[in-house]
Amino acid sequence: LVSTAHQLGLSGVMVTEHDGWPRYDFDAFAREQDLVLVRALELYTPLGHVITMGLDGHVVGYGEDLETIRRLRDEVDRVGGFMILAHPFRFLFDLPNYTQNMLYRDADKVPQSADEAAQHPVFELVDEVEVVNGGGTPRETRFAYDVVNVLGRNGTGGSDAHSAAGLGKGTTSFVGDIRHERDLIDAIRSGEFHAVQDFHVGRPVPYAKEPPAPS
Repeated sequence: LVSTAHQLGLSGVMVTEHDGWPRYDFDAFAREQDLVLVRALELYTPLGHVITMGLDGHVVGYGEDLETIRRLRDEVDRVGGFMILAHPFRFLFDLPNYTQNMLYRDADKVPQSADEAAQHPVFELVDEVEVVNGGGTPRETRFAYDVVNVLGRNGTGGSDAHSAAGLGKGTTSFVGDIRHERDLIDAIRSGEFHAVQDFHVGRPVPYAKEPPAPS
């Protein structure tokens, strides 16, 4: 991870894992590298995966859909953390009969516009929404971008890398110097950032004002 990040020219990496990382092991390793490494969680919820900063592990079970997210929100607020809804529209367009999307599993309820999708109550419970995901399709990315515009958010980018080859497919560009997790949370809260696609191939596409038209 560190070697590939250096080769790509990344200044930092958020390392997320579904089951978490031992804080003492991860922090000790990070201090030895010439790279900012931020430890986070990608928590399972009934409404999809939520990237969470500030927690050391799972704090809620599956439970009921929105109630689980509300409990997670309370715990994150308690520690001054941050929540990003990851790849919210993954598999949304696998129609005609059903989707595997966590927000809209019934094909008859798939939103027909970004305005309609933005009405989902989950967006009121998270701080940000991932726009660019390394495993996403152009249609999913464009739709996510349109939804965050309706919501008045910026939208983040993430590689969702499961191998060195996936690192940098989705990134987030920030203004200023980020040295650790608290800096990153403060930078996201400032709103001075935007999602970037294709950093890994040297052709970064910023999703700041208007993304490229889908091919």
